[in-house]
Amino acid sequence: MRLFYFVEILNHSGDVQARHKFSDLPIRVGRNYSNDIILDDPHTAAEHALIELNEHGKLIARDLDSQNGLKLKGKVHAQVELDGDTIVQLGRTLVRVRDSHYSVSAEVNDSSHKHWQTWLMFGCAIVMICALSLSNSWLGDIANNKASDYIMDMTKWLMSAAAWAGIWALANRVFSGTANFGRHLLIFSGGILALDVLDQLYTFLGFAFSWEWFTYYQSHLQIVVVAITIYFHLCLINNKRAMLKIICASLALLSSGLIFMGNYQSTNQYADKLYMSDVLPPAMRLSRNHSLTEFDHSIQQLKADIDAEREKALKEKAEKNNTNKP
Repeated sequence: MRLFYFVEILNHSGDVQARHKFSDLPIRVGRNYSNDIILDDPHTAAEHALIELNEHGKLIARDLDSQNGLKLKGKVHAQVELDGDTIVQLGRTLVRVRDSHYSVSAEVNDSSHKHWQTWLMFGCAIVMICALSLSNSWLGDIANNKASDYIMDMTKWLMSAAAWAGIWALANRVFSGTANFGRHLLIFSGGILALDVLDQLYTFLGFAFSWEWFTYYQSHLQIVVVAITIYFHLCLINNKRAMLKIICASLALLSSGLIFMGNYQSTNQYADKLYMSDVLPPAMRLSRNHSLTEFDHSIQQLKADIDAEREKALKEKAEKNNTNKP
């Protein structure tokens, strides 16, 4: 079987922009029209590189005394050995060379044409959103609202979900060619379900067991859920999961840091709340009740601590005034 060589021009995301097929070596690359591959890159030389076999029969790219040379992992080389996965930079152009013996990876299962799966995801997402809307409306209904009020709330939820999923589906269509609206809608519904369940959970734990610190830092748990939701949206558009994990984790840490800073500047504490504001029915209180004697003792202890702090401050002020006297 005759051997062919394929020179691929890549973008900075690693996707192939152009592929050139050759049956013979060497292959000249540069901006001149006399080259076999003409690059439209002002950072490459007129005759920048030569792709050929070295004395050991290995495929290499050799620099032709260009100003910017051949770069591999940020370092400049006079020549670079090409193994089919090596990406060498000429100026600002990324080049990869493979021959017809190169073994490609196994095909990826395409589930985008499984219409039953798409409709199942779409239906599950709609059911989840409607259930969340109705449950929240019912829990917050203290005035015996009409059925039309429930329908209006549900419509608002569905419109918000459609707008969110539509934006991601548009980005998915632009960058990967498939909209995946149903999947983005399911991811969104899963995200808001997780947010709602977490909100109810740490409210219950804070009230039932006096674990109020759950509610003090609830915004950071919400940030984690939002970051995970955005991560799954991005995975449908781009499958570089390692990079996406780093990006989403970095954004989550940055957001949490900004919240800590804002809380400390406004209240001199890092917590989101100074006290628990959500009150549930008394029957949901599971921790033991404290007696009036214990309450009075805690008040007396608090009074003693405040008096001690005041006396300490007065003493320090007096000592400072005595020090400043001539």
